[in-house]
Amino acid sequence: MDSAGTMPLIEQWSKEFRAMPGGSDPAWLGKLKEQAATQFAVAGIPTRKTEAWKYTPLRMLEQLAPHFLEAAEVESGTGHFPDPVCPAGAGTVDISDGRLSGSLPETAAGFTLLPLAEGVTVFGDVVRQVLESTDVASPGNTFTALNTAFLEQGLVVHVGENVKAGSLLIRWAFSGSDRGRMGNFRLVVLLAPGADLDLIEQFESSAQTSGALNIVTQVALADGAGLRHVRVQNESDDVVLLTSTSVEQAARSKYQYSGFDLGGGLVRHGLNARLAGAGAETGFDGAFVLDRKRHVDNHVSVDHAAPGCSSKQFFRGVLGGSSRGVFNGRALIRPGADGSSVRQSNANLLLSPLAEMDTKPELEIYADEVEASHGATVGQLDETAIFYLRSRGLSEDQARRILTMAFCHAVTDRLSDRSLAARISAMIDAAMPGGVLAAGEI
Repeated sequence: MDSAGTMPLIEQWSKEFRAMPGGSDPAWLGKLKEQAATQFAVAGIPTRKTEAWKYTPLRMLEQLAPHFLEAAEVESGTGHFPDPVCPAGAGTVDISDGRLSGSLPETAAGFTLLPLAEGVTVFGDVVRQVLESTDVASPGNTFTALNTAFLEQGLVVHVGENVKAGSLLIRWAFSGSDRGRMGNFRLVVLLAPGADLDLIEQFESSAQTSGALNIVTQVALADGAGLRHVRVQNESDDVVLLTSTSVEQAARSKYQYSGFDLGGGLVRHGLNARLAGAGAETGFDGAFVLDRKRHVDNHVSVDHAAPGCSSKQFFRGVLGGSSRGVFNGRALIRPGADGSSVRQSNANLLLSPLAEMDTKPELEIYADEVEASHGATVGQLDETAIFYLRSRGLSEDQARRILTMAFCHAVTDRLSDRSLAARISAMIDAAMPGGVLAAGEI
């Protein structure tokens, strides 16, 4: 999609921004929105000339031409929410078309859930500092600018000092409106020293739907805090999902992301962590199973800004049909971040001659005594392993399917919650493309 093709969409969204009714935002927030709107209007929608979007054209978004929800539409839309992906004991927040749906669940002492407007008031300078740190100026971050310009819907999650909050499930779904909708949502997660939380996001509508979501998640982990973040996406081929996740980590904090993309027409995840305190640890795991014309892009960036930190990136992809996958994994070890450890691994299976995978691991090291490794592969199944399974009585199709499923189970096996891992593994198996190519067919 060239820049000329994006102009109608830019003009449409800019017009909708100007039509937004004046609210009761504090002065600093109103200024932040205006600055972001200006930045978006100047930068526009990324094109393939934008390095970070080189392999992810946005034609599907232009064709959908989604509009932002008007007040009258909020009451009429109710998301088609599926059964929860995790045990019923977890607190659940439902978000329909990018807007909070229903009331928030009750939480234990020290664990707080608030709509964004209330969170800005209750947590004051803490939330303000997080929101004002939003990067809307960097090339390729124009959807973050767009999200900030329309900053209205959101959720603040706060876990107090040394509180073990358990699990929180956020279910995202579309209402099935005939007219394409674009939901902008801001998720702010604040964990005090020693706090701990499991955050599970489920993107899945129980009915065939279309629409777009533009979600910005900002996480602040204080000393010794721990967050395990699981994202499961199984939307229809008519859905566009754009997410940007930024994690700021203090000393000895731990963040673990595990993402599973099994659907969606156009999906892009920006995943960023800054290890700002000594001994912080972060991990980004992901598995995606693509078929037909689906497109999934994972852009990972880890900034080692303190000594003795570690990061891991572990992604697996299976691509059938005429699908396309993108993985860009970057790790930066700054001067003074001595003793850092970086591991990167991205492996992919192509099951169709029309499928395509673009992978690019990046390491930048400016410190001493560093451990670093990276690897990226795109290929086919091991014929020796297939022969072994066939010698045990399996057909060739059965052997290939078992090995393909096991390839992605390498990611679910890394989940600490075994019941959740089993559920996601079953979803992965169900999403597998029907045909698996024999050697030499690609």
